[in-house]
Amino acid sequence: MAASAEAATRQATGRGDRFVPVLLGGGFLVAVAVVWQLVVSLGLVNSFLTSSPQLIGESLVEQATSGLLLKSIGTSAVELLVGFVVAAVVGVVLGLVMGRYRYVEYAIEPYVWLLYSAPIIALFPLLVLLLGLGSPTVIAITFLMSVVPVIVNSMQGVRNVDPKLVQAARSFGAGETALLRKVILPASIPTIMAGLRLGVGRALVGVVVGEFFAGDGGIGYNISSFAGHLGTTDVLASVLVVVVAGVALNLLARRLEGLADSWRADLD
Repeated sequence: MAASAEAATRQATGRGDRFVPVLLGGGFLVAVAVVWQLVVSLGLVNSFLTSSPQLIGESLVEQATSGLLLKSIGTSAVELLVGFVVAAVVGVVLGLVMGRYRYVEYAIEPYVWLLYSAPIIALFPLLVLLLGLGSPTVIAITFLMSVVPVIVNSMQGVRNVDPKLVQAARSFGAGETALLRKVILPASIPTIMAGLRLGVGRALVGVVVGEFFAGDGGIGYNISSFAGHLGTTDVLASVLVVVVAGVALNLLARRLEGLADSWRADLD
């Protein structure tokens, strides 16, 4: 009975601990919103320059009822999904191959770091000339901004595999395909998932920046359009949508990381 009670207490405590980050982070944001609204309501600052939570909420409702918000989110979501999925596939495959074969790393690594250090915004004119304005350019920017962290982390994951595991698998007659599937890939999963989490954050930035400069729709395009008309409230409302999307993507990435760890444990 005592053991059961202790286990129940630990389980209840664990559940409560899950809500601590949410309460602390959410409580801080609520406090900031309340203070912000009070400062604007008391006339201490000009709402034209700073807006207010109430005005931002009204703007979101207006955009939602007009259909603009849903259409913009749909456009950005498609561009993000396509750009990041391509970056994830290319990044993981290249990273695994580069980590496994030194000569491939020597051939590709300089271009990876060139892409990492190059200012992506400087490539906008070239991409617009090649792909035109609209989604193709936005997807290309999303891919370029998110693929490098995936490549680097995937390559490092292969390098971190214990050589004794590889030697043991080879001693049991494992070929290169079985070695990759049964040993190298499962052992690299934590580092690969870390790269994907970094990549999805950069992909979101790539979508917004791409739409800001070269898009014909989406949240980033809305931010650019509203800013051009000095619509402070509408700009902040769109920024809030991006922030919420970033938090949601991070939570989703953590969930997928947990599922990947479960898959890895099943393989073990």
